[in-house]
Amino acid sequence: MKNPIIKAFLSFLLILLFLPTYGQKKAKLTSEEKENLKTAKVLLVRYEAPPLYVMTPKSVVGQGLMAKLTDSDVADKRERYRYYPNAIVHKNLDSLIRAANLMSNIEVKEEASEFMMPSKLKDLSKYKDVDADYIVEVIVPLMGWKASYAPIKWKIYHLNLGVELRIIRKSDLKRIWKTNVGYGGLVDKEMRFHISELENGGKEMIRTKLNKMAFESSKKVIEKYIKAKK
Repeated sequence: MKNPIIKAFLSFLLILLFLPTYGQKKAKLTSEEKENLKTAKVLLVRYEAPPLYVMTPKSVVGQGLMAKLTDSDVADKRERYRYYPNAIVHKNLDSLIRAANLMSNIEVKEEASEFMMPSKLKDLSKYKDVDADYIVEVIVPLMGWKASYAPIKWKIYHLNLGVELRIIRKSDLKRIWKTNVGYGGLVDKEMRFHISELENGGKEMIRTKLNKMAFESSKKVIEKYIKAKK
């Protein structure tokens, strides 16, 4: 083939053709895999959640009030009040997974791993020496735990919790399943509150709402896992 442009183009096509063969493949959560998970050794881990993200207006009276009342102002170097939604979901999932007989041989890692951004979470080599057949990860992503308000109603806040769960197969360090669920938000009246409610018992009020969100989010994860088929 004398034309170098055509030759280069065909070489490029060959690279594209064979790239999936040599690249990292994502495994699937097959029915056989789910059967293995029922009795295999499973390590349930969690990553630290970021602090409660509080959306506060910058041009109205009351700036930073919610952050002040909940001691969750990220600009403050003091020890801040933390709600640890990841720990609550972690505990809920352990109970729900066992109750549904989805996995029976679960070891719970109580200590949380440090918070990681998605790019860091892609590296699964940290599990190469783990004594388990599968690793189940509980992750509350950045901005997954937040209190926000509608643009014209800055005194009415809405809590939202987002949870990501991943299952890693230890034998080849491949992710076989991933799901994301959320609970709360602007349409959920039960997770809504006025900023004045924080003045007395604000922390406890948020904690109560979080417990509900964490439990319902955990249930959603279980439901999606049961329905998952490949």
